[in-house]
Amino acid sequence: MSWVRVFGPEGPCPDSVLAAEPVARPRTALPVRQGEAQHLAAHLARLEAAACALGEPTAWLQDLAGPLGEWLSAEAVADAALRLRLHPGQLEARLEPLPTAPQPYRLLARPHPLGARRGDPILVHKGLSGSWGRDLLAEAHSLGAEDALLIWPDGTLAETAIASICLEVGTELRVPLPGGRVASLAERLELPRWAAARGLRRVEAPVTLEEAALGQLWCMNALRGIWPATIL
Repeated sequence: MSWVRVFGPEGPCPDSVLAAEPVARPRTALPVRQGEAQHLAAHLARLEAAACALGEPTAWLQDLAGPLGEWLSAEAVADAALRLRLHPGQLEARLEPLPTAPQPYRLLARPHPLGARRGDPILVHKGLSGSWGRDLLAEAHSLGAEDALLIWPDGTLAETAIASICLEVGTELRVPLPGGRVASLAERLELPRWAAARGLRRVEAPVTLEEAALGQLWCMNALRGIWPATIL
């Protein structure tokens, strides 16, 4: 399953033109369940914030919630992954099968490739630092892991190649400090309710690899939800 549609004031254009755009563009991904895009307004706001960081006007972006919903209804979509990538004057929307996290979900510890740029505010915007995660995922798969657990130069955990992380220790849920890592909508919108349902107190604090061995590590993103992980 793969459908592509282009929205926005610049109108549609061929896939070949979109493919030629630079890789480092604002992007996001969200689940469609029973035909409804989950937290669509928040994902459009995420793209808008990234475009603002690039100095690009996007006053038209939030107006696309209606047309996107109409498109999903016309395609009779039930459950799917909706991947959005923002181009100047255009929003590329792509429907794909909804992924799930395999179990066990093994993580290969690796230095964060953007460690030297941890203070760069552009890194919090998904897509603006390019596609660095692809090579890390390929390496992890080749060594028997599902994903790469990324570590800052100071030895604290950051994120994985595709997800944010948190560590459950006793009744505490430790979330790594936000600086330098991609801002996660799953962390902001889903994690508080998930933690409260389990009686966990959420705190932002540095987490080391050694500390991660003392509790349960969790991964989260908008498409897959929140799932347990282990470190190789």
